[in-house]
Amino acid sequence: MFFAISLLAGSIALGAIFVSKTWSWATLILCAMLLLIPLSGLKAKKKDLRSKKLSEAANAMIQKYGHYYSMPLAARDFGRAAVVLHLCGTMAAIVDLFLGYWAGVAIGIVYFIALGMLSRAFDPNNFLYDPGERAIHQEIAAFLEKSAKDGLGKAAVKPQR
Repeated sequence: MFFAISLLAGSIALGAIFVSKTWSWATLILCAMLLLIPLSGLKAKKKDLRSKKLSEAANAMIQKYGHYYSMPLAARDFGRAAVVLHLCGTMAAIVDLFLGYWAGVAIGIVYFIALGMLSRAFDPNNFLYDPGERAIHQEIAAFLEKSAKDGLGKAAVKPQR
């Protein structure tokens, strides 16, 4: 749902860039800031899934991204919304580059970095390029699947890969 809303808002902002660059960037920045609200909510509602059966690195990853492992569908939806806004901001910066609006290019660079970090905060699975991090994620996924099968706690959910 938030993916569709961000797609609509990003499209409106991209269309508005030819009318008012300020309103275009204001729309994109406002949408990005509004995504911070569900991120803080997800982090506040995350369940403590740490276990003695997991390695120290896996428990650290669960501590950092517990919202993803306890509510993967919501985290994935918000992550996709952040990626869409990230893409729209990148396209707006490119348009600003061709139009010679250098302040928009500077805003676009900061926006690019900030939304990349926000996207990873929601859905770290999209950005796991390090083989060590992938192995840790696989360990957590296997543990959660086993916990769900064994019925060890209702918090153990089956993560989607």
